[in-house]
Amino acid sequence: MQFTHLSCGREGARTLVLCSGLGGAQGYWAPHLEALRPLCDLILYDQRGTGANACDLGPTSIEAMADDLLEVCDAAGVDRFDLMGHALGGLVGFDLAAREDRRVERVVAINAWPEIDAHTSRCFDIRLAALAGQGLRAFAALQMNFLYPPFWIAAFPEKIAAEEAHAVAHFQGAETITHRIRALRDFRLPEIADGSGILLIASKDDALVDVAQSERLAARLPGARLVIFDQGGHAMNLTKREDFEAVVLPFLSVLS
Repeated sequence: MQFTHLSCGREGARTLVLCSGLGGAQGYWAPHLEALRPLCDLILYDQRGTGANACDLGPTSIEAMADDLLEVCDAAGVDRFDLMGHALGGLVGFDLAAREDRRVERVVAINAWPEIDAHTSRCFDIRLAALAGQGLRAFAALQMNFLYPPFWIAAFPEKIAAEEAHAVAHFQGAETITHRIRALRDFRLPEIADGSGILLIASKDDALVDVAQSERLAARLPGARLVIFDQGGHAMNLTKREDFEAVVLPFLSVLS
């Protein structure tokens, strides 16, 4: 597994692993690097089957994706780490918090869920139907509308068009994305006895994941903190980046 390991230059600094959503690309986190790099060492990677780690994926699971993350950390010589995950990446964090709590200290989960609901499942059905029936460009266009809220799409049409073109050029493949969506459908939140090291962040206008899913997570993770934004969409960490970082950076900066 190829990965990027960025040092903040401070001896004894904490390590933060950045785990992307369904797209799987480490580039998703690029807007946050300026804020995060002075705070901690960073590990970024393209998930198996995507980007620099493209391959014939086959059936997979969130647990297998979590094992990949541990493989990356082992290769980087990192034993203990924090994890920030977007959607799918948050599920990976929950899996590791349940079975590798010695290694995972803190988890930030953005617009995640305890198990898929009928709404999100329907959204995935629509996306896969568009891919099969209308092709990759329709799939990528629809992806933008699930990822970003109306105010962002209206304000930045050129940015949306560029990202859409990038999604087409770097598509992970129909078979791979189908397997990865199936892994999301199969996920069930494992038992986590102490959620005090978990920060849940959600947006009320997320068109893909109902904000109630983060509320359900908070109810099932004793001690977890939940922060809800009025706007931001599924990619609220990008569309409300400064507000998001104002919440996340203090959480990651607290000494353990």
